[in-house]
Amino acid sequence: MKTNILIEADIIIRIRKTGEEQKLTVRDLPCLWVWADGSRDAAEYWTVLYWIENTFGDNVDWFTVVCIVGSPVKEEK
Repeated sequence: MKTNILIEADIIIRIRKTGEEQKLTVRDLPCLWVWADGSRDAAEYWTVLYWIENTFGDNVDWFTVVCIVGSPVKEEK
C-alpha cells in the first residue's frame, strides 16, 4: 500500500560560507509513503532531507529538523 502525504516542517540550517543560521518553515512538500519500505516517520523525514539537499546543495554546514507534520492527501474518486 501507498499513501500520499503533504509535509510541513520547521528546520534550522547553518549556511557553510557565512555561518548564518536560518529558521525555515517548509510547506506542501509532497511525500509518497510506501508502507512496505519503512515507517511513515522515515518517509516524511527523508522528504525533508531531499528538499534541503535539492534547495541548498553543498552550502549547508549542518541542519536540524525541529518538527514535521504530515497530512494524508484525500484521494479523489
